Amino acid sequence: MELVTGIALITLLFMMLQTEHERCDRVRLAWREVRKVTLVTTSAVQWAKKKELSADALEHADAARASVQELYATILLYGQGPLREEYRKKIHDHLQRKATLVELLPVLGKLDNKAEHKFKRWTLVWL
Repeated sequence: MELVTGIALITLLFMMLQTEHERCDRVRLAWREVRKVTLVTTSAVQWAKKKELSADALEHADAARASVQELYATILLYGQGPLREEYRKKIHDHLQRKATLVELLPVLGKLDNKAEHKFKRWTLVWL
């Protein structure tokens, strides 16, 4: 009987570790999507700023605005926890103020650094 109980406990422990590992993977995958779209948005805003005086400036500005909207949607879809709320609040405030897109770059940089830090922490720690 003790052998069966021991095997059951070990099996339960491994099932718990697997579940925790899968949860960590899901969180990391979701934030990887957010970080990818943050990079795309940052690039789009920088291109729009660089092309301000060119003939296709309006096209680049529209692409940057669309990228910010996509970032906001991605955060609402994939983000989790207090960092999601911080991302959402900062971008929502920026959109409400109708500030220039270039003003969003430092905000995205700070938030992405926080996401990277948390991204590194969301790993399964083996005891």
